[in-house]
Amino acid sequence: MENTLRYSILIVFCIVIGLSPNQLVSQNREQAKLDLLNEKLKTAIDDTNKVNLLQKMSFEYNSLNPELGVEYGNRSLELAKKLGWKKGIAKSYNSIGGNNFALGNFENALDNFKKSLKLNEENKDSIEIAKNLTNLGNIYYNLSNYSLALNYYQDALRIDMKKGQKEGEADNNGNIGNIYSDLKNFESALKYYNKALKIHEANNNRRGIANILGNMGTAYLDSKQYDKALEKFEKALQLWELFGNKFGIATNLGNIANTYHYVSDYKQALTYYEKALLINEEIGNKFGSAAIMGNLGGLFYHLTQDTVINKLKERKSTISLDKDYNLKKSIEFSEKATELAEQIGSKDMLREFYGFLDKAYALRGEYKKAFEYQKSWIELRDSIFSVEKTKEIAKLEAVKQSQINEKEIKLRDLELLRKNEEQYLLILSFGGGAIMLLLIFLQRRKSEKLLLNILPPKIAKRLKNNEKRIADRFENTAIIFLDIVGFTSYSKETDPVKVVSVLNDIFTRFDSLTKEYGLEKIKTIGDCYMAAAGLPEPHPQPILSTAEFALHAKKLMQNYTTKDGHKLHFRIGIDAGPVVAGVIGERKFSYDLWGDAVNTASRMESTGLPNEIQVTENFAKSLAVHKITCVERGEVYIKGKGIIKTYLLKEDYTEKNEMNRGHDE
Repeated sequence: MENTLRYSILIVFCIVIGLSPNQLVSQNREQAKLDLLNEKLKTAIDDTNKVNLLQKMSFEYNSLNPELGVEYGNRSLELAKKLGWKKGIAKSYNSIGGNNFALGNFENALDNFKKSLKLNEENKDSIEIAKNLTNLGNIYYNLSNYSLALNYYQDALRIDMKKGQKEGEADNNGNIGNIYSDLKNFESALKYYNKALKIHEANNNRRGIANILGNMGTAYLDSKQYDKALEKFEKALQLWELFGNKFGIATNLGNIANTYHYVSDYKQALTYYEKALLINEEIGNKFGSAAIMGNLGGLFYHLTQDTVINKLKERKSTISLDKDYNLKKSIEFSEKATELAEQIGSKDMLREFYGFLDKAYALRGEYKKAFEYQKSWIELRDSIFSVEKTKEIAKLEAVKQSQINEKEIKLRDLELLRKNEEQYLLILSFGGGAIMLLLIFLQRRKSEKLLLNILPPKIAKRLKNNEKRIADRFENTAIIFLDIVGFTSYSKETDPVKVVSVLNDIFTRFDSLTKEYGLEKIKTIGDCYMAAAGLPEPHPQPILSTAEFALHAKKLMQNYTTKDGHKLHFRIGIDAGPVVAGVIGERKFSYDLWGDAVNTASRMESTGLPNEIQVTENFAKSLAVHKITCVERGEVYIKGKGIIKTYLLKEDYTEKNEMNRGHDE
């Protein structure tokens, strides 16, 4: 089956324009409200109240007529600037951005949201800042830049939790759920959606409930639970129809159409697509219109396939099975979709539409046009690979950022628990005894935290259990050394504070990478950083993870320049093999490693080349199954081992593997 474009399954984002009514009314009542605002506007004088009035009208038009919403937002902005009212200017930019978002004009929306954010940061208005951050996250989500979107959502969520903004907290839990849903982690997506749904239900925020129901439907659809998907979409549609929100209605009609498309009920899919397209065109939503037209192009192309036609004949379907007609409609809708996608600059959409047109024209026998669209697809390929890589990075980011979020929630709960315990102790002891206990408790926590900063958690726990001698043998490990070339001469000529600052910046980056790839930082020796995989906990793929860590570190530091303009170069050396690891010292603990692999990895670094990763032959052979490129450097003299053959690890393996996949038919 042709892939149904996911764009009309877009999550219905609640663009926060500055007003958050908990109860929404039907379209007639919304129109009546607008009529009332218009009457007030006729007699309003040019003051801040009029700015608020214009901004309210901009907000109301967001779901009815976004183009008018932009007009009222501009009038609000013009008056706010005339009055020199910064808060009003910031809100106006936000309103204009929200309406541009509804129109699919993401570039304009992004520009306005950023202007609003800058002013709110100057005003130190944290609640408005959180709204701006959420809106920016929505834009980047729709542009498939998941890493940036996730960062904005997490920042907004932190502020909302700190300020007790429950609706914002719910929205951003839903937004994080959206990213998990796109990354096919449906269990986590539904976990975040349910968090959001509980908050919205507690506040009786029916608009928020409608949003989350649509999002949950999307997760169920992508996980092929079609009955549950339809149930959620239909409930969401009922709410949006109750509110008279055309943007929400169009989106959920598209959601339902896609669900019917997936289960091969083409007649129902066609009916809902046509309804969704009509509303998207009515409100001027280019993004939604492009998505629906693309899906219609795919549906009609699907109806030209003999296997599909035969199945539908067996079912005695009443849908047209005229090949020429369906092929003509497929091309017609796909070309219109392509035109809109080019206008809004969506490369991801264009990839799908070019694919439809390539196949449709080839089926029609117009091979020249088919070749042109195939050529266009090929030209987009590198950009699409970039998007795919962003999504892969986002998988790691999503896990990392969500863990941060979970930790913050737990820390908040622990902090509340700690405060309650402190109060209880103070009440019981009426003073000195409780304070003494509290000081001891806090000092122990401080000591434990310090111990965890020095030693791996597993080793720290063993020390706390009074294990005197800690020494273990690990058979399957990989060891890496990263050294800054020429740093000694640089440090001699540079202020010591700046030297430490540079080392701190570099080693902090490496610390982040060790967490990302599951390595354990062992120690730093001057300007050299040592880490290992496979200890003190076993690692499923220590060699692969260490190679990926090294490639990422090399790329990260490729053009590293200090603030005073000094460009630094790096040498990296790796080997793998058994090691002994243990804790030495009684006062200043140190977790260290010993073994031939450790010495050889160190020699790989010291005899290596600037900006290269030198590895042993043993390590290079172990990577062969992972298709990572290792180029033979030649024979190198290694102290204590003599002449050995070494290899250089190269970073182009991912791109090569991606390109070898070719054009998916």
